[in-house]
Amino acid sequence: MPNEDLNALKPDEAQSDPGSVVLYGSALVGRLTYISTTFSSLIMSVGKAARDDRDVLVPLVEVKFEGPIGQDDTLSKTFFSELVPLENVAFVLEDMSNDLTTICGHLSAVSAGPMKPDFKRLGETKRLLNEAKDNIAKCLADLEAIG
Repeated sequence: MPNEDLNALKPDEAQSDPGSVVLYGSALVGRLTYISTTFSSLIMSVGKAARDDRDVLVPLVEVKFEGPIGQDDTLSKTFFSELVPLENVAFVLEDMSNDLTTICGHLSAVSAGPMKPDFKRLGETKRLLNEAKDNIAKCLADLEAIG
């Protein structure tokens, strides 16, 4: 699934896009990147359950995160590429969403002051979180149908 950067720029870069945001502080700019593409694919295997010696399907997921190299959107690098069990993907989603609740709570508290987040980025974040919620509900329904 692709994701476009919302134009976080260095302070010395010319702003050709009026929707861009300029970051202050070179320590942050030097570490900033974004994941532009994720890839997940089901890989099925068969295994044997140790508890009762039954043959079982073993769902594995090939997971890959990619993003641009530096400021060049035409070149990309792979941040992560591994084969993991489906339940581990669920753990990562749960763990990250738990961390995200803390992050959003802190952002909400700080935003109660006079400075607010950029409305464009905040709107996109809310849209993506709503899509994630819907997608997880569909996934859960598919898993519930299995048994």
